[in-house]
Amino acid sequence: MKHKPIIAGVLLVVVLLVAGGGVYLFKKRQDKAAEKPAMTPMFTVDVVPVEKVSWFETARLVGTVVAKRSVQVANEVSGTVREVMFDTGDEVQAEQVLLKLDTRTEEADLAAANAAMSVAQKGVELAQADLVVAQSNLELARSNQQRYSTASGAVSASEIDRVNADLRKANADIERAQSAISKSRAEVEQAAARVAQIQTVIDKKTITAPFHARASIRTVHPGQYLPEGTPIIMLAEITDDIYLDFAIPQEYASRAVPGLTVVAQSEVLGPDLKITVLSVDSQVNPNTRNIRVRSTIPDPEHKLKQGMFIDVVVPLEAPRDYLAIPTTAVRRAAFGDHVWAVVPAPAEKQMPGMPPLFMANTMMVELGPDIGGKVLVKKGLQGNEEIAAGGSFKLFPGATVIKAQAGPPGGGPGGPGAPEGAAPNAGTEKPVASSK
Repeated sequence: MKHKPIIAGVLLVVVLLVAGGGVYLFKKRQDKAAEKPAMTPMFTVDVVPVEKVSWFETARLVGTVVAKRSVQVANEVSGTVREVMFDTGDEVQAEQVLLKLDTRTEEADLAAANAAMSVAQKGVELAQADLVVAQSNLELARSNQQRYSTASGAVSASEIDRVNADLRKANADIERAQSAISKSRAEVEQAAARVAQIQTVIDKKTITAPFHARASIRTVHPGQYLPEGTPIIMLAEITDDIYLDFAIPQEYASRAVPGLTVVAQSEVLGPDLKITVLSVDSQVNPNTRNIRVRSTIPDPEHKLKQGMFIDVVVPLEAPRDYLAIPTTAVRRAAFGDHVWAVVPAPAEKQMPGMPPLFMANTMMVELGPDIGGKVLVKKGLQGNEEIAAGGSFKLFPGATVIKAQAGPPGGGPGGPGAPEGAAPNAGTEKPVASSK
């Protein structure tokens, strides 16, 4: 029993020695680890130069296709449809007969008018014959009067009176024949006017196409009675080009001038199609405060129909130079939009056998519109910077950056001799536009 305290004390000393040795070894290892240099993290990112672009603001408007000529064909006189000579969607030629109304009554009236004109013409011929007879009698009477006047005392007074009476009668017959001729000619003119009037009605009952056009849906049929002014068919002219009308706000009216180039966009037209403004309306719509603008679109295959809508992109200002960066380079935060500018790392940080190292620096920017994969920079960049694009979300101030290889080895864009991650045309000016 006397040795138990001694054994317990020895065990306690051993435990303390073991614990102290463990602590010592742990501290020793920590000190050795602290003496080793820390490895700097490196981030591989796509690096591109800031791009210069020529940009202008645009407005996306809706245009309407308008045929160069279109008419609503209607009948000028009433009547019953006798024959329809077109169908829905037909292509009709100029002067092609479209529809005929019943003209049997007018044709009978025309025959009667022609007969009356023939009678009047015969009356003119008869009156002209009477005039010839009267002129012959007048010549005879004058001859007798002259002969009797030279035979002094040989002719009785009664004979002289008779010759004078014949002379007066011949003059009266001439006047009567001339009056009959005038009357008969007036009757001929009246009959001819009646014939022309009836013929005009007949002609109006035959409806023809005024120009080469496409017919709308047919709504009339044989036997149908058409009151005067009934719409029969809508015709839209077929041409190799067609009008496109759109309205532009009055505040941009100064930009809408003949010769202005705009872009038409439609699945029917295919890719963006550049067209030219032809004319501008002389007044502004008082309800919408827009001004109507007219342009033309090539349509050699005649695919466009009147009334179709087509998007129109209209420039609202002259092109100006801006800086542009990829949208992937923009980092958004509560303190503002920023990008990571990549600059060469100091020489002492460069590592033998490694690609050139760069440092990431924060640059605050003021951004403009997105122009399709790129965003305009209004403030914050000078234009000679290189910035991190893909992978920039990993960076922080002072981060070490390695440029990612953007293409296969070679001398082409993206290979050796060009900045890694640069676009093939980086740094060149490109005209672009943005729609409102």
